[in-house]
Amino acid sequence: MALRESKYYPGGAVFVKYSPDGGSFAYYPSGRMACAYERMGSGFYFYFYTDKARNKATLMAFDPLGYGYVSFEDGTPRLTSQKAGGTYLPDKSKPSELKRFTASKPPAEPIEFMVTPQLTFKFKNSREITATFNCQGVAEDYVLGDPPDRTDSYLLKSVGVVKMGPERGKQILDVDKCRQAAAEAKAARQGGGMKELAGRKKSHLCPEDMVKHPQLSSVVRATDDLQSSVRAGDWHVDVFVEKAKLAETLGDDLPTLRMGDSLRGDPHSQSLSGMPATQPDTLEVLLRNSVFDKHALPLSNVLKSASGRYRPEHGEKLRTQRRRLQELKARDYDTFINTDAPKGTLVVVCCLAGWLPQCRRVEPVLEQLNGEMHEAAKSKPAPGGGTIKGVPAPFLLCKFDMSESRFLRDRYNINTMPMYLMYYNGALAYASNTLNGFGTGKDDLVAQARKTLLDAQQGLVLPAGFKFSHTDNNLVASFSSTLGATAPTLGSTR
Repeated sequence: MALRESKYYPGGAVFVKYSPDGGSFAYYPSGRMACAYERMGSGFYFYFYTDKARNKATLMAFDPLGYGYVSFEDGTPRLTSQKAGGTYLPDKSKPSELKRFTASKPPAEPIEFMVTPQLTFKFKNSREITATFNCQGVAEDYVLGDPPDRTDSYLLKSVGVVKMGPERGKQILDVDKCRQAAAEAKAARQGGGMKELAGRKKSHLCPEDMVKHPQLSSVVRATDDLQSSVRAGDWHVDVFVEKAKLAETLGDDLPTLRMGDSLRGDPHSQSLSGMPATQPDTLEVLLRNSVFDKHALPLSNVLKSASGRYRPEHGEKLRTQRRRLQELKARDYDTFINTDAPKGTLVVVCCLAGWLPQCRRVEPVLEQLNGEMHEAAKSKPAPGGGTIKGVPAPFLLCKFDMSESRFLRDRYNINTMPMYLMYYNGALAYASNTLNGFGTGKDDLVAQARKTLLDAQQGLVLPAGFKFSHTDNNLVASFSSTLGATAPTLGSTR
């Protein structure tokens, strides 16, 4: 396929640039890419983009089978084409006018519209799609959805189908056609005009070969330069040392070759007679004294966070910042909240249950936050708490095991866990299973605690008898009563 010459705008800018494989790239006068028509495999893929610098949306995309889409400039689908069929929306402000069609029953009339002022599009079916890019009087036509017919399919070599027996339904292939196809494939794999060199039994290239195949000149020139440098003595091509001389000098007892049990299965690797004498770098490494200092290798971050069975005893006490949460019991709950907790400090009680996966995932995060607060309080104490990454966090983190007692469940009607209860000077100031609007992470808890503390200091707390209302968790429990109440009504309509 001959390479076509590029097209240019009247001002000299590139309009379309062609590729050697038959593809092309079109550009707007601004220099931004408009169309990409690229070959992949046996067909072409087509993409069309907007000319807006801030909106780099793809307005059109189709594969070689004619499957793809066309959209409005805001991304709303305008036309879709799939294997089963497609859709077409003439006006995005009128979604009720959406039209559907199938592969067996395409649109009665071709669908034609302008995607942009520069691009017109026409769709008849998935195999007959055309697009025209016209800008400043220069135009380029594109034919989409027309993949070339395959010539290498085994069905083309079939002469019939087996009717009976265990091979029923299989194709009967023509052996001559299969051999011919194999020969054609082999010829196609050979390098163009250079395939005639494969049958010539000679070790050197003659001047006639260089004339016929000028692409070999660079290879021959590089080979000649290498041979000249070897003749000039630029390369040391002698053997490093003879094996016999090596064995005579060092003997056959070399501990570095016998140090591993993995070498027992290979007797040649345990003696100098099997050592590669032509590799001086390998010999130098083997003869080098060990610098192992008997200290354990440093642990990676993954192993540091793992359990203790992966940590060797090397003298250094590795520990994590995680710190267990203070656990509150039902019998001492009110005493701690109203009396024992420091005044002016926000107490955050995390309602958890060990049998719930969500609670098992969040408890290590809370322990990590508790440890960070503890370390920050030791290094830079502050009234009521420490500092986490420059954000004040004057609150006390505790937990309550909901599996041991129904105390908080009955008091607040808690049906969702993990649940966070925040108290200020004995009053409930916040109660929810989400933090900072909709978050559940560590940073969300810090942000929610800061906001709740400011609100509580201004007197914004929950009512004394606060309880959660009935949620969806109660629907199953009340199903029997609901069915009983509606049964007479349903019976009267029979």
